[in-house]
Amino acid sequence: MIKFLALGISLLLLSFSAQDDLTAILEEYIQEDEPGVVVYVAYHGETASAAYGSANLDTGEPIQVDDLFRIGSTTKPMVATVMLTLVDAGEISLDDPIADYLPVEIVENVANADSATVRQMLQMTSGIFDYTESDAFDDAITDDPQHFWTPEEVMTYTYGEEPYFNPGDEFYYSNSNYILAQIIIEQLTGMSLADALETVIFEPLGMTGCYLETEANFAQNIVRGYGYDEDITEENDGVGMGDGGVICPAEDLAKFLPGLLNGEIISGAMLEEMLDTVEDDSESQYGLGIGYDEDEDYGVMISHDGATSGFQSVMFYNVDSELTVIVLTNNFDAEYMEDVTWDIVDLVLGE
Repeated sequence: MIKFLALGISLLLLSFSAQDDLTAILEEYIQEDEPGVVVYVAYHGETASAAYGSANLDTGEPIQVDDLFRIGSTTKPMVATVMLTLVDAGEISLDDPIADYLPVEIVENVANADSATVRQMLQMTSGIFDYTESDAFDDAITDDPQHFWTPEEVMTYTYGEEPYFNPGDEFYYSNSNYILAQIIIEQLTGMSLADALETVIFEPLGMTGCYLETEANFAQNIVRGYGYDEDITEENDGVGMGDGGVICPAEDLAKFLPGLLNGEIISGAMLEEMLDTVEDDSESQYGLGIGYDEDEDYGVMISHDGATSGFQSVMFYNVDSELTVIVLTNNFDAEYMEDVTWDIVDLVLGE
């Protein structure tokens, strides 16, 4: 998670030369012939966007503001939201043991799966081992980089691994939690996660360009993704699942947090549960699938970021000013995502 501090709110709306100013920020960090960045800003009903860099290094095709990107772990707030609609509907309780909804094989082989609760799973306090930290999983990707993983498959890489701690004792960001959330959602709804996200979030909020990547559309329609000095778009490190599988254009992704926080998807009671936080491993706060920071002078910041197979993303919302910032890149190695986000917040809210 990126930790964001609030900035002073000016009365300046997006009346600046928005695209030029945003492009100027991007030019400070990348060259035109490097993997690109798209930024999108929404503030008090005004919007602005900019794109800079390349969508395809082989062809030189420039990045466009409406291009599609993998958003990685920025998917997690969406999956948590789907789960909270099931709590609202009385299908599950946050304090239920996840073992009540998981296959017996997983409960018997994944440490803490027999005792962690739904709340602990969503809040990263379950202590369950992160499958992405398995050397065997890394070897499997190397051996077959285009294999399309299923939730049940990746969970086998947690079998027999020691938990990080007892459920509820600490925070540890483990992607396995949201693989388990996907399994539970699909079991309770009878839908694929792709259909659940479409039904609960994308269609109601008008996020028409967003979808969960599947084997049928793997690596299609998106810009090329780069990392380790090569094109890794088709290297599958676990894309398309509940821990980071959504694909979105920036403008549509910007609709999610305002819609969520305005009560368009879950009840006020569930929103309070979602924003009931614990301290994460960066001295920030983490709720049920969402990052939360509160500054005594400037108010609440809600955010999440992500990285996967050639891409990175940042989704940021300042509650007091109603400022939304989206930053997407097709560069897995980018180290400027937080800086770009800060620069945009400074541009809009700085005095």
